[in-house]
Amino acid sequence: MNKTQYAEMLKDISETHKNGGDVSACIAKYNERYKYVYVYNDNIFKILFGNPENESITVDFLNAVLKLDGGDCIERVSFVNPAIPEAIGKSITSDVVALDQRQERIVLEVQHVEHESYNSRLVLYAAKHTIASRVKGDDYRLRNLNLISLQMFDGFPESRNYRHCIRLKNQDNEVFYEKETITLVEIPKFIKRKYEKDSSRLALWLRVFDGLNNECPVDVPEGSQYALLQEKAKLSIFTENFLVSEAMKMSDHNYELYVEKLNARAEGLAEGRNEGRAEGRAEGRAEGRVEGRAEGRIEGRVEGRNDERTAVALDMLADNEPIEKIVKYSHLPESKILELRDSRATYTSK
Repeated sequence: MNKTQYAEMLKDISETHKNGGDVSACIAKYNERYKYVYVYNDNIFKILFGNPENESITVDFLNAVLKLDGGDCIERVSFVNPAIPEAIGKSITSDVVALDQRQERIVLEVQHVEHESYNSRLVLYAAKHTIASRVKGDDYRLRNLNLISLQMFDGFPESRNYRHCIRLKNQDNEVFYEKETITLVEIPKFIKRKYEKDSSRLALWLRVFDGLNNECPVDVPEGSQYALLQEKAKLSIFTENFLVSEAMKMSDHNYELYVEKLNARAEGLAEGRNEGRAEGRAEGRAEGRVEGRAEGRIEGRVEGRNDERTAVALDMLADNEPIEKIVKYSHLPESKILELRDSRATYTSK
């Protein structure tokens, strides 16, 4: 199933559960309709690639993304944050964090929403994982760090490449520090342009993902890691407890709506200022524009009309989302979110 279908299924399960309906029958309905889950969903991805039971799949995929061959290959990994389905709700800094046989750190991220702070967040994550990669007893000896970001948006829209290898270099393109690499993989660009002539292992993996998400699995060698993933990604494998737990939380789709609504608000406010409120209302193509004019005047006076991060946090607080999730999706420090929560509680109690 694709992203929208996965979100619709979770919404149906959530409403059925809240209303005391037959959840098993609800899930069975989707098992008849779909064969596979949406691979890029955060928690689904963690289970598929961060579960010790799926180590061989993860190893093969990491070698493909990092283009490792021969003696440089990752042979095995141990997970710093193993994904256990029954405890998948636990908040962690990165989606998948692992150490290879050389104790070198590999971080695997899936990012769904483009945000102006995302590059900064990747650099911050790299800094945190660099500190964690220090060799004990020697503060200046660091192990290799590979941070991989699978992005649902284009980081380099003008480039024909969909995979980007980023390192610290000087003006002559000479590597200054070779032990830290950020690898970006632009999923939409790959899907849109297809890259039929690309026969790399990474391209095959991305085609396998896309096939699962579109209920059209590609032909892969029997017994291969691709085939194993196709088995592990079957919707029927995921338990009712897991799906209900996911349904009672917000999915990636819902988080994106926060950002989309903010963009609509900002657009509406800008048009209202530049073209007049009447014209802005006439041309308003989304509820967010109208909402932006009304809510922007109220929330903006408190925290700044263009403070998108604060608006995200306020929306999520209103939905009683956990603090750690608000930190992740609003990019505000926890102290600021707690301050907003306390201020909001005081205001609503009056």
